Amino acid sequence: QSAIMRTSGIERVWLTPDDVNASADALDAIADAELIVLGPGSLFTSLLPSLLIPGIRDAVAGASAPRVYVCNVATQAGETAGFDLAAHLEALAGHAGAGIVDVVLANTFFDARIPDDWSAEPVGLRWPPSGEPVPRLVLEHVVDPENAHHHDPERLATALMAILERESRLRRRTVSRTAGRTA
Repeated sequence: QSAIMRTSGIERVWLTPDDVNASADALDAIADAELIVLGPGSLFTSLLPSLLIPGIRDAVAGASAPRVYVCNVATQAGETAGFDLAAHLEALAGHAGAGIVDVVLANTFFDARIPDDWSAEPVGLRWPPSGEPVPRLVLEHVVDPENAHHHDPERLATALMAILERESRLRRRTVSRTAGRTA
């Protein structure tokens, strides 16, 4: 069960009890993953509660797969209203620890159709966040052009596959350089 502290928005989430065990299936899936994608989704009420489980957080933090945070394309009333990109990442790092992600994927297209019931705003691109290490930032057009509140699934998948390829190349290059130095 997660508890939420509310003020004018959500400031912090926590688990009670705080020693919840992660399932073996979840830990195996994280260990076997080629790419770990956190998001998109409600930051405080969907994403962070999972990362507050110590075993999940530790598995993600120690994973060999690239870890990507997909920032929402729009803020959420009562949850992330007024948050820009850096604020989203600062909340993530504040709850799950610095260095929890290697890459942040954010939207760069701000001319999508605004729904009639729009109660949000596009997530602004202030960068970098406070704190170290600062993850690599990837900017792509990932919003649904017909709905400024949603990601376009095809665009998002394409961006994530490009990140996987780029991160895999970077890791192979780093491993081969490191192996060459120790040989």
